[in-house]
Amino acid sequence: QKVKTLVRENLDAGNHTIHWHGKDDNGSSVGSGVYFYKMSDDGKYTSTKKMILLK
Repeated sequence: QKVKTLVRENLDAGNHTIHWHGKDDNGSSVGSGVYFYKMSDDGKYTSTKKMILLK
């Protein structure tokens, strides 16, 4: 299930840093665990990776 949308707008080409503070779209803290994040550019390129959140 989707937990949080971090960026909705298109970004210019280049390096970017996005911070996630362990909260869902409702502002509630999420638990420790493995989370997957997906990056895409209007469907032409999609990359899904995983991260571990430890509290």
